[in-house]
Amino acid sequence: MRLCALLLVAGSAACDGPVSPTVDTGLTGVVVRGPITPVCFVDSPCEAPFSAAFDVYQNVRRVAGFTSDADGHFTVQLPPGAYRVIPSADAPIIQPTTQVKTVDVGPVGLTEVRLQFDTGIR
Repeated sequence: MRLCALLLVAGSAACDGPVSPTVDTGLTGVVVRGPITPVCFVDSPCEAPFSAAFDVYQNVRRVAGFTSDADGHFTVQLPPGAYRVIPSADAPIIQPTTQVKTVDVGPVGLTEVRLQFDTGIR
């Protein structure tokens, strides 16, 4: 645990160790899976929101994780850069750990993405 004391006289904070900067960039968006039926029709959705756990990797290192909600929405804070998003092994799709999505986090704010995953239904 880091203990910081506000030094009112000097107008700065003194800490017993380095303080990590706040990350104000990352990803936000929706996750969908499909097809959800063997035959898709023009007036009927062929994909659905996807609620599952996901791991986020930068190179070979896991740097974060998130879980999308029942509507498929998620937000995860990440520094700018390139990442891979991988569903957890128990996600209800075909071969989840092989369905890797590459995403780029922009330098300012949240980067909006739509991640689509294959159910294997044919």
